[in-house]
Amino acid sequence: MSLEIATAAFVLRARPYGESDRIITLITETQGKVTGIAKGAKNSRRRFAGTLEPFVHVRTVFRQRPSSDLAFLVRCEFLGVFRRFTSDLERFAAGSYVLELTDRMVFGRESGREVYRLVADVLALLDAGTPTEPVLRAFELHLLAASGYAPALDRCRACGTPADGAERVYLSVARGGVLCRGCVPAGEAVRPIAGATAVELARLAAGPLAGTTARLSARTLVEAAAVAEHLLAAVTSGPLRSREFVARARVDSPETLR
Repeated sequence: MSLEIATAAFVLRARPYGESDRIITLITETQGKVTGIAKGAKNSRRRFAGTLEPFVHVRTVFRQRPSSDLAFLVRCEFLGVFRRFTSDLERFAAGSYVLELTDRMVFGRESGREVYRLVADVLALLDAGTPTEPVLRAFELHLLAASGYAPALDRCRACGTPADGAERVYLSVARGGVLCRGCVPAGEAVRPIAGATAVELARLAAGPLAGTTARLSARTLVEAAAVAEHLLAAVTSGPLRSREFVARARVDSPETLR
């Protein structure tokens, strides 16, 4: 017997299926990541009107059979929408990256409420006009932690020497954090980063997303983005298309889309 479940959610991805159906992937408040079929969604004005789009907050009702991974979406009810994403290309790109990365990092019903709250918070901050780069760096680190891949950035992974005060530390993706110079094994692939960058990343990882508005130097942001990209590449397969979109949509990008 199928079980009918109702929960708040955000759409992570939607794709057409057949002539009128759509396959929808959602991050939900109580059930983690759910993928389901919305029968007749293309023509339905009563059950799904305007709700199966990115940056829309919905209450979804679905049926889940114990023997099937694909849920049956009964209806979605509109709860709210983040409007700034439709008028600001840079924020639309940043929001698209948030949704794609969440989809790639979360498997099945794991990390439901924590990741749902994280997505809700980061979309609200971006919609409110918070600078995109520090918010995205904080989001990446929080999502790594929620997925079980929290990196150690405030001190050497091997000996515990604090990164604070060090001129340079070395990112070891294989060890999931930074190493001091004396603890880097011969021949191991590492990425040198400024100690100040490691400290800022640790601060972003430990604090609330709302605390990421502090101004960071351009150099620190560039280095932080590279660190996050290396950490994420180790636990995701293939490039994220929206990451390049984010870079090209920035106002100061040499290949701006504006």
